[in-house]
Amino acid sequence: MHVAGYWPDPAAVLSGLDLLVCCSDAEGTPRAVIEAMAYGIPVVATRVGGVGTLVADGLTGRLVPRGDAAATARAVAALLADPATAARYGAAGRDRVAQQFTLERMRAAVAAVYAETQARARKG
Repeated sequence: MHVAGYWPDPAAVLSGLDLLVCCSDAEGTPRAVIEAMAYGIPVVATRVGGVGTLVADGLTGRLVPRGDAAATARAVAALLADPATAARYGAAGRDRVAQQFTLERMRAAVAAVYAETQARARKG
């Protein structure tokens, strides 16, 4: 394993990927998945945490069961063997990120969390 560390230009790395594989046992909302999708890169990921809210199985990528290396390998091989489907997933992922992760939507979501937290604190 190699940890690449800080990259000042992630686009240079992302532009060279055919797909992104996120095979975590646990995740929240992985930024690497969001960034890959924003660059139009199809994603194969484990169905854990918030990943399913990002990756729509069969639309923007493939979701596989946690810990199932064989299913992960099959999904990766299928996408590498079918560039048209990979391109379709990548384009759909880019569109999804562009719609869901705008600065205004993110700001509104964070503001809503703060408002809800304050309301709960006032109730005691």
